Amino acid sequence: MIALILAAAASTLGFDCAVDPPRNVIPNGASVTSQTIHLPPEMNHWQFGVTIVDLKKSTEVKLDWPGDPIGAGQALAALPVGPHDYSFVSMHQSPCLFTAGACMFLYTLSEQADGTADILIQPAALATDGDRSKPFQVYMSGRCTPKAVAR
Repeated sequence: MIALILAAAASTLGFDCAVDPPRNVIPNGASVTSQTIHLPPEMNHWQFGVTIVDLKKSTEVKLDWPGDPIGAGQALAALPVGPHDYSFVSMHQSPCLFTAGACMFLYTLSEQADGTADILIQPAALATDGDRSKPFQVYMSGRCTPKAVAR
């Protein structure tokens, strides 16, 4: 009975998303530009699914990224950061595309009035210079279309 009540209280959003390949941010004095990070063709898998289940006391999120070119790993609970907006992180151990150790990504998904969503992904990223590293900024942005979600 409790499970039935919880299922009725849950709101589920499911999306099929596509993002552009990663870009790095290049500060240049007072301005900023970005440039595509060129990766091997076998890594070009920029489509994935995301499901968000908004429960009364928590918000669950699931990533389904076939081929997972960036090492996104498993998503943790989402935070509703606006009336139609969620942020969540994913983490896992190496190998990682942008770091030498553990991988971490911040996602922000904003549902639009037409049912689609905009998504921004920002991984932790390090550039290595000898035995030391410096952080640099990388992002991927794209669009998501709604998908039918089994209840």
